[in-house]
Amino acid sequence: MKLFQYIKRELIITGLRAKDKADALRRVTRAFKQAGLVEKDGELLSRLMTREKVMTTGIGKGLAVPHAFSEEIEDMAIAVALLSKEVDFQSLDQEPVKVIFMIVANDRRTDLNLKALAGISRMTIHTPLVERLRSARDPGEVLSIIQESEGQVAHH
Repeated sequence: MKLFQYIKRELIITGLRAKDKADALRRVTRAFKQAGLVEKDGELLSRLMTREKVMTTGIGKGLAVPHAFSEEIEDMAIAVALLSKEVDFQSLDQEPVKVIFMIVANDRRTDLNLKALAGISRMTIHTPLVERLRSARDPGEVLSIIQESEGQVAHH
């Protein structure tokens, strides 16, 4: 499975300004609504916030991977948000978050959700993904960096 196939150009946000974790999640879920993928962005945000209360999705190295399920999504959609200013996500390594990968999968596709989480983890182990993404200026560049990073992972 290639992650970039599920990353929609209209869900790539460069220079996202957010006051805190909740604001960041709210702004990224709004992108799902604006892209016509979900009608109930409030419901999606609520699911994401509930997940954060259980355990942070700030996995370290400046990356957060919030994820939730929605029956409104056909298979899976992934948003990528590059924060203009770091946000505290109560990350496992205590580092603030610079990049968010938000995964929203259909309730029946828990397999896709797990594969996406694993794929993102693999990419960050072998490549300085967060730093490379931070230098991206537009959605096309974000997609090509992810595509290239996934290609490098395949060779390890």
